[in-house]
Amino acid sequence: MRKITVIFIFFVFFQAAMAATVSSLKPFETDGCTSFVDGTPTRPTLWKHCCVEHDIRYWFGGSMMDLDKTDLRLKSCVQEVAGDTWAEIIYTGVRLGHNSPVKFKFRWSWGWTPQRDNRALSKAETQYVIEQLRSLPLDPDLIEDFIKRNFQKKYAEI
Repeated sequence: MRKITVIFIFFVFFQAAMAATVSSLKPFETDGCTSFVDGTPTRPTLWKHCCVEHDIRYWFGGSMMDLDKTDLRLKSCVQEVAGDTWAEIIYTGVRLGHNSPVKFKFRWSWGWTPQRDNRALSKAETQYVIEQLRSLPLDPDLIEDFIKRNFQKKYAEI
């Protein structure tokens, strides 16, 4: 009986300690279009900005529906600057990459410590992410556009 009580007390304290763990984001990093070119030979950074935006979203992640929307946004962005062929190649590569046995650092929700599940961001997480986005050393107008695009309904509340 004493062992069971000790195990129970340990379990309760362990759960409380895990619940008290504060999640935070690691510093944002990007390598452009991971394992792929950032543009054409004549315009070597043509769609790099699309990949950087994609990396930002992968940094803080969210639900699996958010993942699908993010990959489609990458496809749309590349399509706008480089056309259908490049957009389809990049989109297909990203989607195949989700099932690859080789895992890159920049997987969905890679920035969270501790790692979080693939679920929608809570209101508190959303506010935290927006604060972190605004502190990135990137063009503030681009960041605000990104926030509006990714947090449409929540943006008005924050």
